[in-house]
Amino acid sequence: MIKLLSYLSKTFFAIWVTTVFGFLVLIGLLDSLANGSDILAGGGGFIDTFKYMGLRAPVIFDRIFVFTIVVSVLLTYVKLIRQHELVALLGFGISVPRQLLLMTPVVLFTATSSITIIDLSIAPAVRSLQAWGIGEYKVKNITPENPLWLEDNGRIIKANKRLDYNTLGDIEFYKRSEIGSVDEILWAEKATYEGKNWTLEGIELLTTKEANGEPRKAEQDINPRLWVTRQNPKSIARLAAEPRDLSISEMRNFSKEGNSGSKPRFAYTFWHAHRLTRPLAAWVLLLVAVPLMQSTGRQDTGDKTLIIGLGGGFLFLIIDGAMATFAASGGMAVSTAICLPIAVFGILGTWLCLKTESLK
Repeated sequence: MIKLLSYLSKTFFAIWVTTVFGFLVLIGLLDSLANGSDILAGGGGFIDTFKYMGLRAPVIFDRIFVFTIVVSVLLTYVKLIRQHELVALLGFGISVPRQLLLMTPVVLFTATSSITIIDLSIAPAVRSLQAWGIGEYKVKNITPENPLWLEDNGRIIKANKRLDYNTLGDIEFYKRSEIGSVDEILWAEKATYEGKNWTLEGIELLTTKEANGEPRKAEQDINPRLWVTRQNPKSIARLAAEPRDLSISEMRNFSKEGNSGSKPRFAYTFWHAHRLTRPLAAWVLLLVAVPLMQSTGRQDTGDKTLIIGLGGGFLFLIIDGAMATFAASGGMAVSTAICLPIAVFGILGTWLCLKTESLK
C-alpha cells in the first residue's frame, strides 16, 4: 500500500504542477494582452509584461487552484484508465473508498500548500499592482466613484483619489462632537506620506460648531499641516484592496467588530472562512471525481468521464461564485454560503461512492 500511495501521489503531483503552470501561463498571457495598452502607456516594455504576469500570478492562482486540483485528479485517473492500471487496482481489491483514502493525503497537502503560498504572496503582489495602478487596479483603487472611507482619531475621513502609492488626493476630514454632529470639515487637495506622517496641502477649513444655521465660508490655509495617524501607504493599500486579495490574518483582523476596511465586516468574514475551507472543498470534489472515473471497459479511455468531471468542476465554481457574491454583499449568511456548495457536492459524491459499491 505504501508503494501504491507513493505512485499515485507522485503521478497526481506531477500532473498538478504541470496543470498549474499551464493555467498560469495561459491566463497570465491573456491578461497581459488585455492590459497591454496600459503597460505600454506607462512607458513599459517587454520586461514589464513579464513583471505584470508575475504580480498577477498569485491572484490568478487563488482563483483557479481548486479547479486545478480537480483537473489533476481527473487526468490522473485518465492515465490509470488508459494504461489499464485502474483494472489492476480493482482486481487487487482497491475499491473506491480505498482509492479515496490513498488520494486524500496528496490532495489535502496540495490544497493546504496552495493556501500557504497564496497567503504569503497575494497581499504583497496586490499592493505592488495598486502602486503601479494598472489594469483593473485603476478601478479597484481609490477613485471618486470608489472612495475610501475610514475612521481615525474620532474623525471620519474620505479619500477620493490615490495619486500614487504615497499620495492621496481630494481628502475630506469630518470632525464630530460627542453627540455625532459635524463640528468641523477640512478639505485637502493632497496628502503625501513623508517619513512617519502625512503632509496635507491645499487646505480649506469650515467650522460648523454652534453655527445654528448661520452661513459660514470655508477658510483657506496655504501652510501645510501634518496628519498624525497610524495609517501608512501599506495600511491604506490593505483598506483599498478587495477582501479576498488579503492574507488570512488581514481578513481576520478586518472581520473583527470595529476594524472593518473599505468593505463591510461580513465580506471579510466570508472570504476568511472561504479560504480556510478550500482543503475541505478540494476533498469533496475528490469524493465526486474518484467514483465518477471508474471506467473499466476494454475500450474505455476516460474521455467521456473526463468531460463530465470537468463539467462538474465548473458547476461547483459557478455555484461557489454565486454564493460568494450573495454572502459578500450581505444577501446570505456566511455559514450558508460556505456550506451549501460543499454539502451539495458532498452528498453527490457520497451517492456516487455508494452506487459504485452497490454495482459490485
